Amino acid sequence: SYSEISLFEIRRCPPFGLERVKPKWWTFFIHCLVHFPHLNLEMIKEVRFSLRQRLAQLDKGYFVVLAISLLALLPFLVNASLPQETDAELHIFRLAELSYLIRGREFYPRWAPNFYHGYGYPIFNYYAPLSYYMALLFEFLPGIDAVTAVKITFMLGMGLGSIGMYGFVRDNWGRPAGYVAAAAYLYAPYIQYIDPHARGVLPESFSIGLFPLALWAFDRLCRQATPARWITAVFLSAAIILSHNLMAMLFFAILLGWVVWQFVLPKLDSKYVVDHVGRRYLLPALFLGVGMAAFFWLPVALERNEVNLNTLIGSQDNYDFRTHFLSMYEMLRISVPLDWGNTQPVFYFNLGVAQWVLASIGILMLILRRARQIWYGVFFAITAVALIFMMTPASTFIWEAIPLLPYFQFPWRMLG
Repeated sequence: SYSEISLFEIRRCPPFGLERVKPKWWTFFIHCLVHFPHLNLEMIKEVRFSLRQRLAQLDKGYFVVLAISLLALLPFLVNASLPQETDAELHIFRLAELSYLIRGREFYPRWAPNFYHGYGYPIFNYYAPLSYYMALLFEFLPGIDAVTAVKITFMLGMGLGSIGMYGFVRDNWGRPAGYVAAAAYLYAPYIQYIDPHARGVLPESFSIGLFPLALWAFDRLCRQATPARWITAVFLSAAIILSHNLMAMLFFAILLGWVVWQFVLPKLDSKYVVDHVGRRYLLPALFLGVGMAAFFWLPVALERNEVNLNTLIGSQDNYDFRTHFLSMYEMLRISVPLDWGNTQPVFYFNLGVAQWVLASIGILMLILRRARQIWYGVFFAITAVALIFMMTPASTFIWEAIPLLPYFQFPWRMLG
């Protein structure tokens, strides 16, 4: 009976008959729930032993990444509020409005009735909602207001991004490389300071944190197809679309390019080992995630003429992409100390010295063919060069040729 085999399940494994194997986590918890009234000392000991085994199997690297993240998260932890004169104020207002509407049992509102002096505004119909709903989970907790919930969501996005970056790099290049990648990601000027503090853009910052998780999920699915991995990839694909309208286009394009690369790799390198079953599920997972998010993007597409979206595209003003290109000098220069007494402290849209030095070393190792997973590295090297090019004035003809690109507004967003 099930109780006799306790925390182990029996499966038939031909040609060797029956094999005693460790259960999945859901089997473990179902067993505990079913047999809770009949637990005896032996079963309790076995539960404790199983828990100790699972804790022993947990990668201690996650705790190292958490320690690495603490310094980057420190400004949120030691300061009572958020920087003023940034978009963070807008996101606090939107979260407070969403909380008001949901407490009134309007669980997916598209109209914000209290905005624009009570005339209302369709912000929730056209702006990606995921970061607000994530913040809402914290805002509903006792003692947490909208400001604190926004702060927590900022920290959550940065933390998830560092975990995702560590997991992806660890699986491909080893644990030490994972630590370096997590630190390089988290302490990049755009991710650590510009997005969360100087600009205060909660949805964009949160979407940047989700992308490494999504990339890791698809990489794990490619290695071995399981229902849990496939579902995770689907949901993270949808989360990317629901987190930020503009970054969704960029991250979806990179994910799609990475998936296509998995089909190209065997032709580039005959030694490349591929799980054909896992690879088969990559595209369905990616596009099913997009389909799951259709409740948001489909109304935006169908009702785009109901509002004036052309105001998002400027001409020689703040929303004109031509006024936001970067020079290579600015991207490669060192960050300057911030003047916190200034209402608008000067900062540079730079890559970060450690980041571009490490990237240069990585490209050099690829050229010398002294790196593991060379073709994976080639994909990201090509992607990095393409993104850097798109942030320079030399790419103007591409921005003008592709109709949707001007809506991206700021080429330096690609620093994320």
